[in-house]
Amino acid sequence: MSDFKTKIGGNFYYKHNRLQQLRGFCFAAQYGNISRAAKSMGLAHTSVSLQIKALEEDIGCVLFKRNGPKITLTEEGTKLLEMAQPLVDSIHNLYEQFHHEVSIKINSELHIAANASGKNFLLPRILRDYLELYPSIKVVVHYVEHHEAMKLLENGAADIAILARHDHQPFPKACEYIPIFYCKPCLITLPDHPLAGRKNLLVSEISRYPLALPTKELQVIPNLRETFDAIARTNNRIEFTNSDTFREYIETGLVATIAPDIWIREDDWLIATPLSHLFPDTDYGMVRLRNKTMPKHVRDLLDLMRQHALKRHYPQRSLRQAAARTPDAITDLA
Repeated sequence: MSDFKTKIGGNFYYKHNRLQQLRGFCFAAQYGNISRAAKSMGLAHTSVSLQIKALEEDIGCVLFKRNGPKITLTEEGTKLLEMAQPLVDSIHNLYEQFHHEVSIKINSELHIAANASGKNFLLPRILRDYLELYPSIKVVVHYVEHHEAMKLLENGAADIAILARHDHQPFPKACEYIPIFYCKPCLITLPDHPLAGRKNLLVSEISRYPLALPTKELQVIPNLRETFDAIARTNNRIEFTNSDTFREYIETGLVATIAPDIWIREDDWLIATPLSHLFPDTDYGMVRLRNKTMPKHVRDLLDLMRQHALKRHYPQRSLRQAAARTPDAITDLA
């Protein structure tokens, strides 16, 4: 009976069961030991070993280097694992995903934790398109900053978060961060500000004019506060603890600010002058729990966010306005 189970017509029993082969391969790669992989799968050592052997015969290459009970991936095995693991994971989560999808009923809610930048500058147009796609879903946006957003994710009060990546505030290991919007640091001013549209601005030049900078907790651009705090004569007139009202202070001519270019809207009249030569670029994205299956309506939101990210050219539009006015304004907008 055992011979019949392991061989049919001279071929391995697992020869044509590709899913089982790949599952056995992925578990073995994860554990680095066939016996431990078999135990995790609820199978016998021989079964997993046959799955891997059949897979190696099918694709015509060795996937593991074997050293006693310890196994390590070959170069070909590493490549196959990169391709196979997402497929095996999706099959593994199929039933949970299916039941989640069919459980979405009328008036279902999607809870999003977002800071001021995400709430004000990223989500409005995205949610406009999203709610056309899912008219039966109610979106609840929680206005919170980094630490509060992590708490909402961990206790299940939020499904996802839209946040910037902070070097000084890393995401917990239980969370996955998916970068979507890549942003340039900019000096944001009125159109008639003396520095609007200028090329290769120096920190010393910017420091001569009144500034409003975020607190360290809200700092998205790395080393921003440290750079200006090191200059004794920096004219940091206002420090804001959230970015909800910064525009009013700029529009009155009271201050300028330095922020990611997502703060500039499509129809904006403020000018965003790039400072990439002074500070590194930043990014905003989606944060979710790693061990939680991503349902279709969340995947669709992620796709919409990526589509919107590809269409963003607002700062360059504002720079063209400045270029028409300022003799030494930025001319290379490609």
